[in-house]
Amino acid sequence: MKTTIRITVLSAVFLLLWPSEAHAQRRVGKPLQVGVLLGASNYMGDLAKTAAVMKETHPAGGLICRYDLNYMFTLRGSALFGTISGADANYKGIDAGREARNLSFKSNVVEFGGQVEWNLFGYESDRNSMARSPYVFAGFAVYKFNPKAYFEYNAAIFNSIDPNGTLAQYDKKWVELQPLGTEGQETTKYNDKQRYSLTQISIPLGIGYKAQLDEDWALGIELGLRKTFTDYLDDVSTEYVDDQIVGGAYGYLAVAMKDRAREVGKPSAMNNQKRGNEHLKDWYMFGGITLTRPIVGGHRGCFNF
Repeated sequence: MKTTIRITVLSAVFLLLWPSEAHAQRRVGKPLQVGVLLGASNYMGDLAKTAAVMKETHPAGGLICRYDLNYMFTLRGSALFGTISGADANYKGIDAGREARNLSFKSNVVEFGGQVEWNLFGYESDRNSMARSPYVFAGFAVYKFNPKAYFEYNAAIFNSIDPNGTLAQYDKKWVELQPLGTEGQETTKYNDKQRYSLTQISIPLGIGYKAQLDEDWALGIELGLRKTFTDYLDDVSTEYVDDQIVGGAYGYLAVAMKDRAREVGKPSAMNNQKRGNEHLKDWYMFGGITLTRPIVGGHRGCFNF
C-alpha cells in the first residue's frame, strides 16, 4: 500500500513538474511580434468645442507589429482604420453660435505609421521578470481622410439658391466636401488658396501599458493622439465666402454645403464671416486594446537555474 502511495505521489509530482519544465523556457534573440489593436477613434477640431465629444466615438482597429531593440525601447509599426466625425448639433441649447452654424462631417481615416515605445519600467517579451511596463510612444504616420456631410433636400429651404431643384438628386446622400471648395479654394478670387490634400502626415503621441500573459501572448491598453498639420479634417477652417464665388466655380451643391444655417431656420452667413479657427490645427486619435505574439525570429532556449 505504501509502495502504491509512493508511486502515485511521485507520478503526480512528475506530471506537475513536466509541463512547468516545458514552459520554463525563454526566447533567445529578438522575435518580431505581430497582433491587433481593437478600440475606438475620435477627433478634436472646429466641430468639437474644447475636446473630443464622446458620442462621436467610433469603432476602430488594425494591425501592429513590435520589435524590442532592448529592454527600454521597442520599435513599432501599425496600419489602423477608424472613423472621425463632428457636428454643431451636439451643442444645441449649449452654444447658440455653433447651433446656428449647423456644420457637420464624417470621415474614414486610414493610417500607416511607425513609432518608438519607451518602456518606462523596462520590458522584454522574452523575460518573465521584465514582462510588464507602462510606456509612452511617438513617431511618424501617413494618413488618408475624406470629409463628407449628409445632405437632405428640402425644396422650401433651397429654392432661393436652386430654383430648378437640381439639388434633389443629392437627397439623403453623403457628399464629399473637399471637391466643393467650401471656403473658396481655387476659385477665381481665391486662386492662391489651394484645396487641402486628402493624404497627409501626422505625429502620433501616446501612452499605454502592456504585459505578457504567457511566453507568447502580450496584452496592452493605450491611447494615442495624432498631431496633424491641417485644419481641414472637418472641412472647416477660415471664413465664409460669397455664394456667387463658390457657386460660380462649383455649383449649387457647394453653396448648400458651405453654409448650412438655412437648414435650421437661421440667417445665411455674411461674406468673410468667421467659419472656423485656422490658428488651431485638428487632431485625431486611436485608442484600445492590443494583443500581440511572436511570429518570426528568436528561438526557444532553457532558463538557467
